[in-house]
Amino acid sequence: MPLEDLSRFVSEEKLTRTAPLENLRGSRIAIDGQYWLKILAPKIDEPFLAAIGGIPLTMGNVVRNELRKFKNAGIDPVFVFNGLPTTLTQSPIQLVQNPFLHEIYDRRESAWKAFHEKKPHRELFRGTTAHAAEFQHQLIRVLRSEDVEFFKAPYIAWAQMAYWSSKEDKSVHQAVGPLELIMFDHIDVLLTDLNFDASPPEFSYLMKEDILRKLSEGLKGPDTLSPSQFLDCCLLTGVKGQIKHPRLPGLVGKSFAEVAEKLASAGKIQKFILGRPPIGGPANPQTPSNQTLLKEHMRTRAIIRHSLVFTLAGEVIPMTVATTIMENGDKQAPPRNLSDLWGHRLPNILYYLISVNSLHTQILVYVVQNHMIEMIPLVDTDEYRDLILKILPLKTQVAYHLVHQLSSRDQKYVRANMTCWRWFGQFETALKPPASIRLDEWDVKQSEISEYQKEGSDATINFDFVIRHFSRNACREKKYETFEEVLCAVFLKSLDILGYFTHTRTADPPISGLSRFSEALRKADSPEFCEYLVLVIELLRTKALSRDHYTYRKPDPTDPKRSNDPWDGDDAPETTHFPIIELPPTYVDAPSVAMRRQYDWCCLVITRVLSLLPMELQEAPWYSGLSKDLLAFSTIVKALYRTLRNLTEVASAVLFLDGKTGSISPDIYQQIPHHLPYGQESNTVMGIVFDYIMRKSENFDDPDISTREQRIEHLKAKFPCCTDLEADLHKAFRFWLAVSAVFEELHDEPGCIAKELREIFPHADTMLKIKLHMIIDLGEHAYQPE
Repeated sequence: MPLEDLSRFVSEEKLTRTAPLENLRGSRIAIDGQYWLKILAPKIDEPFLAAIGGIPLTMGNVVRNELRKFKNAGIDPVFVFNGLPTTLTQSPIQLVQNPFLHEIYDRRESAWKAFHEKKPHRELFRGTTAHAAEFQHQLIRVLRSEDVEFFKAPYIAWAQMAYWSSKEDKSVHQAVGPLELIMFDHIDVLLTDLNFDASPPEFSYLMKEDILRKLSEGLKGPDTLSPSQFLDCCLLTGVKGQIKHPRLPGLVGKSFAEVAEKLASAGKIQKFILGRPPIGGPANPQTPSNQTLLKEHMRTRAIIRHSLVFTLAGEVIPMTVATTIMENGDKQAPPRNLSDLWGHRLPNILYYLISVNSLHTQILVYVVQNHMIEMIPLVDTDEYRDLILKILPLKTQVAYHLVHQLSSRDQKYVRANMTCWRWFGQFETALKPPASIRLDEWDVKQSEISEYQKEGSDATINFDFVIRHFSRNACREKKYETFEEVLCAVFLKSLDILGYFTHTRTADPPISGLSRFSEALRKADSPEFCEYLVLVIELLRTKALSRDHYTYRKPDPTDPKRSNDPWDGDDAPETTHFPIIELPPTYVDAPSVAMRRQYDWCCLVITRVLSLLPMELQEAPWYSGLSKDLLAFSTIVKALYRTLRNLTEVASAVLFLDGKTGSISPDIYQQIPHHLPYGQESNTVMGIVFDYIMRKSENFDDPDISTREQRIEHLKAKFPCCTDLEADLHKAFRFWLAVSAVFEELHDEPGCIAKELREIFPHADTMLKIKLHMIIDLGEHAYQPE
């Protein structure tokens, strides 16, 4: 409970009121999106979510059902989410060594151990994923699809909701959120629960006036507790939620009412804290001094009272400037050192892009706080750590692409080098700023885009579309006048940063062409999979796609223990991490261990590649098989996936900041997230299905399942969550053919594909065709023995 003492006081004094939900009909209500997700969490019950990755399968259905309740009640909700964090109150090393994340990781490892030992494991997996960000992104997708309003605050959602509740704005009638929200000015009434399922439906609420009156009744003499002192009481007794503030030492055992009485008697918070007997100093160096405690208190107080909010005028300014907050008859002014609380201020247009979810906050955190923080992943492997180091130059380039653009507008962004912090190795790495790059513009015209869309079978603007039609159209200057022109430019610039085009810059106009990577995409000729094919190419370039088992690590940097590849040495496979390998009869009976090893490598390559594709699944929990290897691969893919998404979003934002978007309205940018790639990470389900197909072939030797139709029905029974399994198998094979074309084109590209992968891929291709042809008709692509 974030405000335990206040919550206890409210409960003991029975200050929570209820009223008929009908009273809210016709109201516009701001709802803390993260708080609402916590309320929905019990309904999104998926114990194996941490084991298959991705987003909850049931979440969309649960959210839509709840949104219908708002509509039926005549309530217009506005879901509000946090934007950028405040400046770091914990050191980066404390963040990357977060003990809670280590505890969750250990619980996941225990669950995987039980799974591989065929012991009960469902409850062990439950609650072992910390994925608030993924939940939030999925909620926003559903809200957008249902045409329900949402808003990302510049920083703290509660502050934005408080501003909307002020008399200066009054954009909303009420606010729904946790108890901490009542600490903010202008939140005079706080709705804590909307019970649509009660009979009759009702809502619960608190009035700040009731709390202040009840606290004032316990004071001596004529003293009353002011709203400002109420905030001080909340901080003095400790806040544990989103805004963290420790309980003041020496107040242990004191109730909220007792602290309020002592504070009212002291009058000012400075007198209350500094007037206490000193508990820190040379004699007790582990305990902060009263001066330090007061400084920390005033900092947290300022974050709450002077939060930056987005105003109706489109500015981001402190709430004390945007509204009238009186204290002792005087209007409250913000402190001068706002940058100490919020970091470097951004242009208002970037806060707008955050508000409509066109620019994720992760990349802006790097820019504002000058730190990259790499947290413990779902599965920690040497291969994941290797990828993190290999993509660091790209992440740095993307971040500084935005920094250089901001620096051209304001010199305050020219500052010390960025630092990367991670949970392993040396922990801290100083990042040398890359040179500012000026990308070519691209001569894309709306008339040509429209003509190509009419002519082609696939009218979607994506990587394949721009490579086919505009790869040779580099130019010096260009203003993009339509949404489609902007979208083409974003795809072209993103590919350009990745090295998919060649340029002859001495020519005027510049001459552009295709590199081997874009040639590989063209050869694949697969517009429906181009997003995933770029991902495959980047996995190849970073050597993150391999045939080998992963080397698992414990995140604790003091523990050097690793797990070994099950084929190394003479011992049996280590079942802590690897299930016992079940090979088809042809290989089980083979005398050669090398042949069994080769088949295992084939299976790893096939299942990893195909796990990149999403499957059509029911909105129901998954119970049909797990794979730690695929989750480890998915963790690697996720890091690359997010980096590529950040790249496309920054390319889009820089276009706007650089004035290249002509007269296009900023509102158009609300549409961009729908059309950019890498918006939703897939889970490992497709790979799990193919792992079963490749490794459990004895099931297909049963005389009762001897036809393709019977084998499809067998797979449907095994994987009941799959809504159209046969169609997904055909889609997976089309993707495999496209990946094969990419492999063929890049086979001889120096340093691109690892030698071991080049050698095993033809064998994997053969094995997949043999196995899959037993289930679906591969036609001309079926394996033909020589």
